[in-house]
Amino acid sequence: MAPSVFLSFAIEDKPLVELFRGQARNRHSALTFRDYSIKQPVDGAWKRHAERLIRTSTATLCLVGTSTWRSEPVDWEIRKSAQLDKRILAVFLCAATVRVPPALHDLGVNPMPWSISAIERRLHGE
Repeated sequence: MAPSVFLSFAIEDKPLVELFRGQARNRHSALTFRDYSIKQPVDGAWKRHAERLIRTSTATLCLVGTSTWRSEPVDWEIRKSAQLDKRILAVFLCAATVRVPPALHDLGVNPMPWSISAIERRLHGE
């Protein structure tokens, strides 16, 4: 069964996230991506919907762009994923010198370079 991956990202990075998804499709990746992109302020309903998607996903993948480090929703999604014992991976969407969200730092998750095949290998335990 193909891994179902919850994508956590800052809304400002949506164009890069769509490029990331497109690359996975073009590689005929078996990964299924889920996210709960918010367009309104974070509230209880958003958190309930995001938690449901995180619970039903195999892992959480944080896509780290230039402003991700200051996104409260991303930080919450990562911490909720850890609380639910989900595997957490992170990928740099741009230069590897950008800051990471506090939750990634606190959990010791180091982002890897953007590579769909490397993500697939890591999710399959290689």
